[in-house]
Amino acid sequence: MADFFGWADLRSPKTALLCEGGGQLGIYGVGALQCFHDNGVTFPYYIGVSAAAANLASHLAGHRDRTVRFYADYALRPAYMGWRCWRKTGSFIDLGYIYDVITNHEDPLDYDTLCAVADEIRIVVTNARTGRAEYFGNSAFAGRECKALMASSALPVYCKPVEIAGELYFDGGVADSLPVERALEEGCARVVAILNRPPGFRKTPEKGRRLYPLALRQYPEIAKALALRHENYMRSLRRLEQLEAEGRAVLIRPAAALPMHTFTRRPAALLRQVCRMGYDDARRALFCAAAL
Repeated sequence: MADFFGWADLRSPKTALLCEGGGQLGIYGVGALQCFHDNGVTFPYYIGVSAAAANLASHLAGHRDRTVRFYADYALRPAYMGWRCWRKTGSFIDLGYIYDVITNHEDPLDYDTLCAVADEIRIVVTNARTGRAEYFGNSAFAGRECKALMASSALPVYCKPVEIAGELYFDGGVADSLPVERALEEGCARVVAILNRPPGFRKTPEKGRRLYPLALRQYPEIAKALALRHENYMRSLRRLEQLEAEGRAVLIRPAAALPMHTFTRRPAALLRQVCRMGYDDARRALFCAAAL
């Protein structure tokens, strides 16, 4: 077996694959996952946030190219997201359309393969009542549904919260955008992280934070969590960079800011280009260290 990332074994010590969310920016991570698929690279522990959690689910279900269609093709549909969607459903992004109509019918997820995965899976969500992160595991898919993925992608203000077992949840990135501490707490000694931002990136306070208490008056703890999101993000990023300096982490991230934003849908060629960037960066991370 190749010494991926310069490590002879990804299972001893236990290595996590951490995937950052970010809406359409997540197509960069799709490219990295395609590279892992093509080279047979697997991990004992996977943790994903928001769109990246959906990327991981599709990857672990054995689909190589399925997720690209969501970013570059399905996202163009008025029923997927946009102001027309807002007027019809009350949400800018129709998570029911994405995770039921498409995922369960039009372009079905292979639940049989996904549910048979023996490695640990974690999906990060934020409890709407407490504003704290929670983590769903492999059993989230046992009912052949994607409620946990819907919850992890439910951006406050842009989406309504998703109910699971009597609790309401929002996007996992609200409380834990880069869940490195969770991975370490669950026994991972090393981390491979797929990030969407370049080296030197510094997250700033949310632009609309002054309006959040009003817009999210039903969910005051979510408004508070959003106000602190940049601080928590930077704390986790510094932790990842510290682990990288110690030789315990590999960060796969673009060399410069991606030429797109959270809701970019056109042109599709740009999205596919960013996907290829993720593939190439992951390939360099896989084999360059081993060649030294």
